[in-house]
Amino acid sequence: AEYGSSGINAEYGNPSGKFDYVILGVGNDGHTASLFPSSTTLSETSDFKLVKVAAGISPVRMTVTFDLINRSDWVSILVTGADKKDIIQSIRSGQKYPVCNVKNAQLTWFIDEILL
Repeated sequence: AEYGSSGINAEYGNPSGKFDYVILGVGNDGHTASLFPSSTTLSETSDFKLVKVAAGISPVRMTVTFDLINRSDWVSILVTGADKKDIIQSIRSGQKYPVCNVKNAQLTWFIDEILL
């Protein structure tokens, strides 16, 4: 199911169709914004989606797509905790994960010092 971006833009007063600032995290599997590896939502072009994720996780989540994230004025990715060391090392070595689809000109990564 999809909740149209025009409805959300009207609800939250976002007539420009973009956000000023988006703050994201990274999961141990490289997902961000409920955009999980192997998800069909990774290639969606609408702004907002209701997504069904894996069993054992909340059955339906609302997310934004990479198109909307990448149109934002600024994006930050926050990565904390020792359990993220493997995913950060994999990303730094060139492995591709969903979070790697964040390609905003004003992207800043904030990575916990223990992960570097």
